[in-house]
Amino acid sequence: MRRIDALAAEQLPTQQLVEGVVAEVRAAMPVDAVFMAATDPDTLLGLGAGVADGMPHTACAPFWEYEFEVPDFNKFSDLARGPRQVADLHVATGGRPERSARWRELRTLMDADAELRATFTAGGRGWGLLHTNRAGTARGFDDEEVAFVETIAPVVGRALRLSLISHPAAGAAGGPGLAIIDSDNRLVSATPEALAWFEELESVYRIPDCGSGVDMPSEVMVAAQEARRRARTDVGGASTRTRARTRNGVWLLIHASCLRGADAAATTAAVVIEPAKASEVAPLIVDAYELTPREVEVTRALARGLTTNEIARELHLSRYTVQDHLKSVYEKAGVSSRGELVAKMFADHYHDGLAHALRGAAVAPRMAA
Repeated sequence: MRRIDALAAEQLPTQQLVEGVVAEVRAAMPVDAVFMAATDPDTLLGLGAGVADGMPHTACAPFWEYEFEVPDFNKFSDLARGPRQVADLHVATGGRPERSARWRELRTLMDADAELRATFTAGGRGWGLLHTNRAGTARGFDDEEVAFVETIAPVVGRALRLSLISHPAAGAAGGPGLAIIDSDNRLVSATPEALAWFEELESVYRIPDCGSGVDMPSEVMVAAQEARRRARTDVGGASTRTRARTRNGVWLLIHASCLRGADAAATTAAVVIEPAKASEVAPLIVDAYELTPREVEVTRALARGLTTNEIARELHLSRYTVQDHLKSVYEKAGVSSRGELVAKMFADHYHDGLAHALRGAAVAPRMAA
């Protein structure tokens, strides 16, 4: 646990943090396959940082197909919302893992006798996922192993959340791109802009070239799968929107929608990848800094150059109350002056209009899951 605490305290970039956590999990308990990813807390889809080790590429599409479309035990969405964020499959199935459709499918593709899953949450929201398998055993993970993951889960959740804002981003250099993904998760076609974003994404897993000449980031494939699931079930509309980050820290919006053919079947998905607007990133920044709605208002006013007295008049607060809010914001952001705060919270995230977008971010509805 001390090693995880030390790792979290380093405030590493998200990919390095994930790699470090996976290394510590492997050191703490034997696993034959592990998948870990940072996630968009509104959708629980990958943000473009993660590790997939010991899992064949043929398992990627079925893994998410069963996650989205087949009733099963220990789904990530259930763990993120449930009272416990860590679960062993043998325990969940009463010692009969064959009751799990996911377990049966993965066993045809890899050695996956035991399974342990977790979500890494902070502030009641999921910032990461963990899936591990162990081969050659008739039992699940033991109580000590489950307890270890339960102990590190909140620490890792907070570290993942903080990693999204701890490192300045370069400016976005590129426009919207479009990719067409067929029902077999193959890339049919893509614009040059989409291919450029493919290269920028530090993907958890790249789907090997299937004739297109391009390895597709798994985040794009997963968004297409989720859109098809929504189209078939008519849950939340036939499209999905999620965020991702490039290796340079640029925030992207991935928007996948199903295309309907002459037979009205929705199987092919169109995926648009574009730089995210300030309004789409501001809620994550508010979450990551754990700002209250009033602290957001004070921070916005500060970014506009208002003095303490001017902020007090505008927000109908006393000068001392404004100072208390500023002290709290400084502590949460890890700065000691107004100039540092504005630079860290606004300039570092490069988005035009971010100060304006923060206005309703603390109280606005979350992005549809």
